Amino acid sequence: MEQSSMEKNFKCINDLLPLELIRSIFLRIPVKHLARAKCVSKLWNTLISDPSFTKSHLHHSLAPTHKYILIENYHDASSVDLDALLVEDNDGVDEESLSLPFMKKPPSRFCFLGSCRGLVLLHREPQFLILWNPLIDSSKRISYSHMVNAARKDRDSFRSVNKVFSILDDALLYGFGYDASRDDYILVVAYKGKDSENHFDMCCLGSKSWINLDAALPKPMSWFDWTRHGLFCNGAIHWINFYHGEEILLFDLKERTFSKISLPEQLMWTRKSRLVLLGGSLAVYLYKQDKTEIWVMKEYKVQTSWTLYEIPLKLFKPLCLSGDGDIIIGSRYTSHDVMGFYIYNVSGELLKPVQYLYVMHYHASYNVCTDSLMPIPNKIKEKKMKKDHRNHRQVKLGKRIRTDQM
Repeated sequence: MEQSSMEKNFKCINDLLPLELIRSIFLRIPVKHLARAKCVSKLWNTLISDPSFTKSHLHHSLAPTHKYILIENYHDASSVDLDALLVEDNDGVDEESLSLPFMKKPPSRFCFLGSCRGLVLLHREPQFLILWNPLIDSSKRISYSHMVNAARKDRDSFRSVNKVFSILDDALLYGFGYDASRDDYILVVAYKGKDSENHFDMCCLGSKSWINLDAALPKPMSWFDWTRHGLFCNGAIHWINFYHGEEILLFDLKERTFSKISLPEQLMWTRKSRLVLLGGSLAVYLYKQDKTEIWVMKEYKVQTSWTLYEIPLKLFKPLCLSGDGDIIIGSRYTSHDVMGFYIYNVSGELLKPVQYLYVMHYHASYNVCTDSLMPIPNKIKEKKMKKDHRNHRQVKLGKRIRTDQM
């Protein structure tokens, strides 16, 4: 059978260009196009799927893309390509319906716990965490019921693990991030126990282990001190002091220690400042009478790098920056529970509003996720744990048999 002209052309491209050059070209292609390019040929699929390539593309992508993912009624999900709003002739919103992973009937209750490196962490009742890459629709379910069962003998440990059930209601702090030094994804939870003492625990998703870090929490700590949902940036999870607005609290996932970052002097003791990630940088925004102030920390932990952008629109919620960092995309409720997207440049000039005919329901939450090709961590660790456990049982059984034969 003769090859098609298209197959011949692709063969010529692969023959003419060295793999390193093709790889360099792919590093400059937006990730959503790369996901389609994997279907072109086996060679391209192998190259794009290579773990070293996906990591390089994540860190060196010239134009990261962003998705606005919405969950309503705890289980109905949809997404909006925020970067597509920048197209000049695009005056509407292309909403895509998403199927949440591991859905069952009747539908489970899902909620966001955070996102990083293109992966989203969901909690699904009753005892499941789900790592999900919406771009490539890949996911992994992590049951923590075994941790609950193992902790039942220890009342304090049981309360620790069981706190995931009510993270959004009872936690002092929670956040999801990635520990590069251990190549593991981490969920942290701070809560107040029945003993009135503050507790801080870390769930390592790769090894499925729950680590108690009680001594790490700074004092004082209460439900009213910090925003509970933390944001991952530069190897640490961050929370802002919501009611006093003087500093940002951060927990370094490698060192497993807390520290703080001061806000700009203009924001000291300002109430109800909110934390957001813009262009991979920490940013703080707050509402004034007729505008929204956005302070971006251009260089991490460099106090003099705080930069102010003023958006002449009240209740503007910044969502992301364009690839060149000159345009801010945000949302705002235009009328009773009806939302619209607004696009401004960093000088505060309105470029265009984009109407989004969506009525926000009471049980709804959103997450802005950066697209990536990062695969869900494989089950090697899980398989190794099962193998080690099986070998351990065989060794014990062998000893028991030899003892009985003596």
